[in-house]
Amino acid sequence: MKKAAEAKNSKVTKEPEDLRMRFSGLEVGNAQLSQQVSVLQAQVIGEKRVMAAFEDFKKHDDERVNARCAEIDARLDALSVDFDEELYPHMLTAISGRRWVIGHGLRLAVMKCAESMELRQAFANVVSAGIAKGMSEGLKYGVEHGKAGLELTAVEAYDPEVDNKYVAALHDLKDLNYPLIEELE
Repeated sequence: MKKAAEAKNSKVTKEPEDLRMRFSGLEVGNAQLSQQVSVLQAQVIGEKRVMAAFEDFKKHDDERVNARCAEIDARLDALSVDFDEELYPHMLTAISGRRWVIGHGLRLAVMKCAESMELRQAFANVVSAGIAKGMSEGLKYGVEHGKAGLELTAVEAYDPEVDNKYVAALHDLKDLNYPLIEELE
């Protein structure tokens, strides 16, 4: 029993010391946590200040942009009124005058070209060469796809030189001098 009482007594004397050591460890932990809380609170306050400053800047910038847009809208409205009142009638006059000049000039050019026998002949050559080319191509495809025993050279209307004649007629038309049109210039 005596040993049991001594063991109990030693336990009881050790317990307060263990509790003190735990308590001092907790105090140190509490102090560290308090410091961390203070640092975090300072960061939160700093971030709130930054956010408030940003919101103020954004609000100021939005107001400035809105004022500038309103100013530009007012200027555009004024320009629109000026355009409608002052410039539009002059533009209509210029457009109608230009239409008359273009239309009249085009009519004169066509009339002058129609009077030229050389130009008429060049157009006639191009058109007839184009028709001949179309007929020859039609014959060529018709013979190739339709009649297996018939040779293309046996058809009288087929002209193997039609492509060259068509190109030559186009070049003649392109190289033709137009002295009557030069008179208009």
